[in-house]
Formats: sequence, structure tokens, C-alpha cells
Amino acid sequence: MEMGNLPQGALPSTCDLIFVNYNGKEFIERCLSSLLNMEYDKDFFNVILVDNGSIDGSVDFVKEYFPWVKLIANKENLGFAGGMNAGLKHATGKYVLIMNLDTEVHPSFLKEMVETADSDPTIGIVTCKVLHLDEKNIIDTVGGANVDIYGFPSLIGGGEVDHGQYDYVTEVFASGHYLARREVLEKIGGFDAKLFLSTDDIDIGWRAQLLGYRVVVNPFAIIYHKISGLLLKDKKQTDINVRSRIRYLAERSTLRMLLKNYSSYTLLKILPRYFMLLFLEFSLFLSMGKFKLALSDVKAVLWNIKNLLDTYRLHKQIQRMRVVDDHTIQRKMIKKSLKISNFRRFYNAFKKVS
Repeated sequence: MEMGNLPQGALPSTCDLIFVNYNGKEFIERCLSSLLNMEYDKDFFNVILVDNGSIDGSVDFVKEYFPWVKLIANKENLGFAGGMNAGLKHATGKYVLIMNLDTEVHPSFLKEMVETADSDPTIGIVTCKVLHLDEKNIIDTVGGANVDIYGFPSLIGGGEVDHGQYDYVTEVFASGHYLARREVLEKIGGFDAKLFLSTDDIDIGWRAQLLGYRVVVNPFAIIYHKISGLLLKDKKQTDINVRSRIRYLAERSTLRMLLKNYSSYTLLKILPRYFMLLFLEFSLFLSMGKFKLALSDVKAVLWNIKNLLDTYRLHKQIQRMRVVDDHTIQRKMIKKSLKISNFRRFYNAFKKVS
């Protein structure tokens, strides 16, 4: 089997591919079947699927049609981060691949990712180019997201037609679908289970960089993603209740991430501006009559107040371990607020509809 640029006689690095599933049965067959077509020796990667208490028959489906997959069936929904931690307990390889089930991989995907990671021990995380599954010439993201100093992300290349404009290896901040050194995930303490659904990829990349590791994108490693496949699978999930729930989870995770990962000195400068932006967002939602979205911001702050002692405990751990200062971290971030730009787009779209 083709092993790319490996020296003659060398063995490929071992990898654990971890997926978290919650009622995503419709995506399982396409995703797992595509793994069997990868240009990577099947003896050197394992697939771990963590099911978070699905009720759509996912567990029985995997047992019947994919017996080679290591299945971990949780009794409850632990969220993406909690599910990943459950999977990491069973990982033994040099690398761990973190990605969603609503995807399909290009045959050279894993080989490209591993070759990049193997090329430099300072690379802690390798990410990839993600194209739309339904329109394979449209970019979902290349490498993940740009992140501003307030933790707000913006997808790199999102929605653009792919004509090779991002086809170069470079560093990024947030990782999206990615390959990580298992030792890096162990050093940073794995996933923060209280992030539950959102911001976990930014948090992992941030904490890895605090330890001096780099996050690199290889745009020649390609996967195809069903946009919002696992979040918005049916019509009822597009209503305001679910959108406000997603908004709440995203904001509470962002604030917790800032409180954990920034030094106390930086937080004194960042938090007043962060809360000013949050108040502007709250006011905008109110002015538009989006009361549940406005309430989601309030609930996010209240959740963080309730969990402040736990967050502070993690803050102390992270600050003790870090070897890179906030100035260096912020040089990789966008200084202006991406949320303000998002305000304008959201408000202009609302005025057109109104």
C-alpha cells in the first residue's frame, strides 16, 4: 500500500480516529466506509466511535455493519467534549484524529495529516481543508478559524469557491477537524467537558499553543463536510428555541475559555471590553425583538458565575503549565472584534427581511 514519503522500510505512525455520535445514524455509513478507502495501512489506525445515548438505532447499526469499530456506548449525552474524553481513554496511538461523523474523507487525507505532523515535533496539531459535501468546490474552512482576542471565530475561506487560493502550509489558531499528538492532549488535560458542544476546538488549539506547540494546516489533506448536518438535521431544529440554545452554549463556552486561558493581568484588560460587546449584542437582539437570543447571553453569564470556582481551578492549572505569554498568543489573533462585523451583517440581513 502506498505510504507517501515514508523512508523505505519505515512503518506509518499509529493513529486513533475518534468520532462522537448523537442520533447521527444517517451519517455513519458514508463516513466510516470512506475510511476504508484511505491510503493508509489499516493495521496502523483504529476507529473509536463514542455514542452519547442515541435513540435512533445508531449503536445496533454500528455493531451490525461496522464490527471493526471500537464502540463506546454512553448512557447519556456527554456532549462533544465529554464524548471525546471518553474516547481518549481508549486511545493508544501516537496521534488522535478528531472529526465529525457528518463527513467523508479523501483517500490521501490521513497520510497527508500524519506526514505533516511527523515532519516537525513542535507541531502539536494538524488540520485540513474542509469542502462542502454537497458542493465539493465550495470551502467550508481551510484549517479552522481565525479568532479575535475575545475568542470569537471566523471560518477561513468559508463559502469561497476553491481554486487553490489557500493551498499552502501555514499556521492557524483554531483547528476544526484535526490530528493531534496524543501526548499533547494528555499534557493539556484533554477536553474541557463543560464546553459540551461549542468552542472545544479553539480551546484545545489555544492550550496547545500555551505549551509551545504549533497548529498547522495542510490544505492537501481534504475532507467533505455536510454543513450543519449534526446540528440541524430536521426542520424543527431551525426554530428560535434551538438557535437560542446554540447561541447560549457558544457564549458560555467562549467566556469560560477566556477565563481559563488568559492570565489574570490580561483578563483585567479584556473582560471590560468583552462585556461591553456582549451588552451591545444583547441590546441588538432586544431591538430586533429576538428576546430568546438576548436571554441566551444573560444565561451564559449566569452559568459562568455559577461555575466560577471550577473555572478558576482550571485557570490556575493552565497558568502554572504555560510557557508562552499572552502577548505571543495575541499576535496570532485578530485584534479587532469579529463580533462587531457579525453584528452589522446580522442587522442588515434583518432589515432586508423586515
